[in-house]
Amino acid sequence: MADNVRNEIVNTLADSNASVSLTITIGNAQIGGSIIRRKDTDEIIFKGAVEKLQLGLGSELKGKTLNIKTRVLDVNDQTNGVVVTYFFQSCIPAATMFDDKVINEGDVFTFDVDFNFN
Repeated sequence: MADNVRNEIVNTLADSNASVSLTITIGNAQIGGSIIRRKDTDEIIFKGAVEKLQLGLGSELKGKTLNIKTRVLDVNDQTNGVVVTYFFQSCIPAATMFDDKVINEGDVFTFDVDFNFN
């Protein structure tokens, strides 16, 4: 079983006066989970399946970076495609999607993404 890694950086504009929440969706009938850390302190904010995770006010996130590692296990024998979508409420862009593929059936793919909040 191979582990593939894709590193990305996304600049995100947060609404200063609004509460920001995050939902992460893994597509193509694959399975996986995420770990979310503050980049400056390496503090773990959350681990597992992410749905409507409250991150705080946009003003509290400005100037900060969240590192999100999402690991996807290829369990769908119909495709080796892996898709992850990050939905941030009260941010622009509201959704960021990454689409890639594993080489072999059963491989693991890691999306290692830094979200910079402006």
